[in-house]
Amino acid sequence: MRTVGRPARHRSAFAAAVLAVIGVMLMAACGSDPGPAATHNATDDAFVTAMARHHQRAIEVGQLAADRGTDPRVVDYGKLIVSQQTPELQKLNGWSGHWALPSAAAGEAMPDGYITDATLAGLRAQSGVAFDRAVLLASADSETGAAAMAQRELAAGVYDPARELATSIATAPTTQIPKLRALAAQLG
Repeated sequence: MRTVGRPARHRSAFAAAVLAVIGVMLMAACGSDPGPAATHNATDDAFVTAMARHHQRAIEVGQLAADRGTDPRVVDYGKLIVSQQTPELQKLNGWSGHWALPSAAAGEAMPDGYITDATLAGLRAQSGVAFDRAVLLASADSETGAAAMAQRELAAGVYDPARELATSIATAPTTQIPKLRALAAQLG
């Protein structure tokens, strides 16, 4: 004769064990949750897209200064730009990829302070002290434009990491730009 109580008890114990495991898994998942997905808005998108283009060109100009500068301070400045802005560009490109932002289209407006192809060609055509001065002044204008973009991000952006980057960029008018202009004046 079959006893009804025993298999029912096993089923109840099994069901309780399954529920306990599911409960533990749910609690563990909640404990490791990094929080809500980081939000970003159109201002963040514009900042990331424009600043990535801006940084890419600044790195190109920085490398040019490091390779062709005649004054050691210009060479050092070029190396500094490359070393500082390369990891920033990687962050910007990471955000852009994560958010699936479109690449800048040909003919699209250039970011503030963007060193144009014509300016870059002019830099490449120069040498000696004229090159050093021109690269410093182009970089000062570039930093001014970057600071303006950063101010817009700080005014309306919501993505905290982008705002942190914008905060560091926004300080250029009070620190880096006067130094660049002063060095250019000393050289010329």
